[in-house]
Amino acid sequence: MAKENLLQIVQDILSDADSDAVNSISATVEAEQCARVVRTIFNQIQDGTDIKYKEGIVELDATSVATPNVMLRPPGFYDVEWVRYNIKNATSDPNKFEKIRYQDADEFIDWTSSRASDDPTVESVTLESGYEMLVRNDVQPTFWTFLEGEDHFIFDAYDRNLDSNLQASKSLAYGKTKPLLALTDLSVPDLPEHLFNQLKFQARALFFDLYKDGSTREIDKLSRRSEVRVQRHRHLTKMENVEKQTGQDFGRLRRRGGGRTTGRRH
Repeated sequence: MAKENLLQIVQDILSDADSDAVNSISATVEAEQCARVVRTIFNQIQDGTDIKYKEGIVELDATSVATPNVMLRPPGFYDVEWVRYNIKNATSDPNKFEKIRYQDADEFIDWTSSRASDDPTVESVTLESGYEMLVRNDVQPTFWTFLEGEDHFIFDAYDRNLDSNLQASKSLAYGKTKPLLALTDLSVPDLPEHLFNQLKFQARALFFDLYKDGSTREIDKLSRRSEVRVQRHRHLTKMENVEKQTGQDFGRLRRRGGGRTTGRRH
């Protein structure tokens, strides 16, 4: 059975609320409010359950010429396994995506601080925190680290002869991707079946609480039943994982062998 898209979920909730019928989530303010409520519950369910996120390759986000060696984590991307960058030396050269090695922040600062500030191939870049970092501007990056939170990927160099800053199209990163729910009519919440019903019931209850003077007893009852089913399913899943020893760990940021890093979910 096909899952409902965001518009269909919003239409059902608005119908239960005796609100105006809509043919788009942007048709009325109330429909937009309802869609945002669905997205809020969607995010809460993901953060509070043992969903195994998909692993894959993404591009990092570029910043600007003011921070040419800084790239950003794309929304929904976590648990970084590795980062690569296209280190070709000329536009006409074939692509060469080389793995950029991870360094601890202390090692990275020692490495970049050892450079001579009066070297013409070195420039000072002021990071968001105000820290002035010495960056090579004539070579492709060799190392990267986290210095200002887990959203900022800080690299030790960039080649201004090719680009004014590190480019998204030249970056690759492998890790886990947390599904996002776009506020568009045809967006389908990426949740397993047993959590999909919980999404609808809890979104309905929250919408009534926020905009319709509280949810009805029947809505509360359906929402509680859905939560009980989810808890039962989670318990069975955890038991299976213990027996198979295949459980995933989405714990706090830590280093692993081979330069692997993991990050908290947000």
